[in-house]
Amino acid sequence: MESHDGTARIRPEQVYAWRGPSLLVTNTRGECGEDDPLSGFYFREARHLRTLRLEVNGERPWLCEAGASAPDALDFVFVHPERTRFGGGGSGQSGGEVETDAHGIPYRALDLRLSYRVRIASLEVALTIANGSDREVGVLLAWFLSADFADLQEAHGGEREQIAGVDTVAENPALCFLYIHPGLPLATRIVPSEGWAWRLQRDRLEIPLRLAPRQEVRLGFSVDPVDPEAPLDREGIASREELLRQWAAGLARVEVPGNRTAQEVVKRNVRDLVSFPLLEGREDEWLAPQAGMPLYPAFFGRDALTAGWQAAFLDQGRSLDASMTLLGRLQSDRFDEGRDEEPGRIPYQVRRGPLARLGLNPFAAYYADHASPLMFVISLAHLFSWTGDKRDLQRHWDTARRILDWAREHGDRDGDGYLEYETKSPHGPKNQGWKDSGNAIVDESGRPVPTPLGTCELQGYWYTAQQFMAVMAWVMGEHEDARAWWRSALDLKERFNRDWWMDEEGFFAMAMDPGKRLVRSLGSNVGHCLACGILNDERMPPVVGRLFAPDLFSGWGIRTLSTGNPAYRPLSYHLGSVWAVENATIALGLRRFGFDVRAAELARALFDLARLYPEDRIPECVGGYARGERPFPGAYPRANTPQTWNASVFPLLLHALLGLQPVAALDLLVVDPVLPSWLPEVIVHGVRLGGATATLRFWRDESGASHADVVEKRGTFRLLRQPPLESLSAGIGDRFKALFESLLPWH
Repeated sequence: MESHDGTARIRPEQVYAWRGPSLLVTNTRGECGEDDPLSGFYFREARHLRTLRLEVNGERPWLCEAGASAPDALDFVFVHPERTRFGGGGSGQSGGEVETDAHGIPYRALDLRLSYRVRIASLEVALTIANGSDREVGVLLAWFLSADFADLQEAHGGEREQIAGVDTVAENPALCFLYIHPGLPLATRIVPSEGWAWRLQRDRLEIPLRLAPRQEVRLGFSVDPVDPEAPLDREGIASREELLRQWAAGLARVEVPGNRTAQEVVKRNVRDLVSFPLLEGREDEWLAPQAGMPLYPAFFGRDALTAGWQAAFLDQGRSLDASMTLLGRLQSDRFDEGRDEEPGRIPYQVRRGPLARLGLNPFAAYYADHASPLMFVISLAHLFSWTGDKRDLQRHWDTARRILDWAREHGDRDGDGYLEYETKSPHGPKNQGWKDSGNAIVDESGRPVPTPLGTCELQGYWYTAQQFMAVMAWVMGEHEDARAWWRSALDLKERFNRDWWMDEEGFFAMAMDPGKRLVRSLGSNVGHCLACGILNDERMPPVVGRLFAPDLFSGWGIRTLSTGNPAYRPLSYHLGSVWAVENATIALGLRRFGFDVRAAELARALFDLARLYPEDRIPECVGGYARGERPFPGAYPRANTPQTWNASVFPLLLHALLGLQPVAALDLLVVDPVLPSWLPEVIVHGVRLGGATATLRFWRDESGASHADVVEKRGTFRLLRQPPLESLSAGIGDRFKALFESLLPWH
């Protein structure tokens, strides 16, 4: 792998930390204020703290260091007072005399260590101040504080849609901000640390201190949001923390002895995955993740399902199960154009901020998405493949059936056998496929395509959902339904390869417009079709070749739109950018059908891409600039980072390269490792299959061949070496050879 210093910073003016429904956004000094419209402490997307600023004797201390030691922690180091004049050619003093400020404090005498710890329902602020001089000093510490209870979306957009007065009540020992809004009885309590003589003012907490030479003191306060809608008591918070701890402790652990850089990429992204559960709702929903930071601390159906199935081998699908449980409870049984609800649909996003609560937008539960419902069915198959437990199917079965009923009755709007969408809500996105921005689908001349329209990847999702549903129905004993879904899937595949293929381009159309004409643009959508298996065997080689042509493959990943399209823009959202999450899905498809070299090439590109960014966090989407054209690919303006489904990219890439094919109902894990030279060995500790747990070792020998072994196991765990069933490159000899290897003594 290439070595990078991780110097391409996204949102360089901000730092943030989060846990559950709490989020803190500050500037690089650790302050919240008017210099950054988004900054503040949020709980359930309402800003419970707008101003957060430390002053010492009326001045801001000098920042020396800022860091994020964990997803829920920010740490800063300051000195006070800082020098204003320097000598000796350096940044220190030139002579031995002791110089002081106007308050008699020697320059740089005080060091201040500030830490923020974001808890599930609070923010803990701790300040350690030390006097490093040889004289006693006096200081007045002041924390300036305010609240405005803006919605996160209002803060981001810079315009308020709901606003009311804020009362400040100073009642020892707490300073309280009360939102005087009839529909939002929110409040914030600032509780100073005990044992100190704090003064409570309307806009600040302050305390005078006398510090002896070399003396160090620690003090601080907590910020406690008050939300009567779903209050969290200590017992509820403790239960959530314990569940999160147990879940994280049970994750499979990946070791890469021959490439510690790749191991660190995986480790850091798994750490981010662990940080994302929202810990809201009923207990069986707590592990459902939020979409990403800092703009999406909310539940998005498609994001949660995608991240869940992509990382299912780490937790045996527990997070995925939580997301599906939440979505099942929110499945619609009515028509409501304001929310784009239709019977059988599941939410695209679920937000809890003030705008959603007041009904000023439809996002308390909003349904305009064609990808999420089909992804639910696909996710159920992934869950069952790892658990083998029919109770998982039974629990989600009705939801899945109603989704496929919706697809047939309402998703196919004109009855032509293909899915189309058209948004009814004035607040909703125009496009409802994988690419959901308003200008995402353009024709070959670069003009946006009007709705109703259907995109190619939606047909692929529908095909796979019906195939998986057929298999699961057979397991459930519903054999006639299983046959019907299987036949429907095969019919869709036959028609799709006939109607959507473009001979001249050697590629499939991106979409069909309202007149059923092919949208002949070239983009990454077809990569999803490859992964879904809807492409005929003879179509796959030209499609793969076209995906890796220079106009689509940037060297960092496959672009959302070809550089040859007039609408191409490298820093767009969906018109030429590169999305890591869909490239990981494409890599899985490449392995599924035997394009192993291309799969390894794409995986290498994504691992290298992660190394460009701090903490190995690939932002929401990166630019389409070609690798080699500039040091970094660029990034979409205001890109989110980290993004939940980007963190799940690396578990999925390992899943693909190791060729994992779980069949837990038979206590069987089929594998087909194809390890590239940069990934010579992978050890997976504690992978769970059905009721068994095992440690697996995959390695590449000197000849370049890859092997697999069970190092240890508890329970019935069978390992079988076989290429993917649908691989175009594996012949009968390869399959016999793999079968023979499975019978060797180490198994």
